[in-house]
Amino acid sequence: MSDNVVQFRRVEKKPDPKDKKPRGPMPGWVPFVVLVVVAIGIYFVQQAMA
Repeated sequence: MSDNVVQFRRVEKKPDPKDKKPRGPMPGWVPFVVLVVVAIGIYFVQQAMA
């Protein structure tokens, strides 16, 4: 009976490239810091043109 059984090999999976670390959610203060940095940048550009 075992002569009729077809033996299957498992397909070898390539390991997923994990070069980048998984990033969690962004902290709540980051948008405010970005907003302040943009505002300061605009201020300095205006001062340089005046």
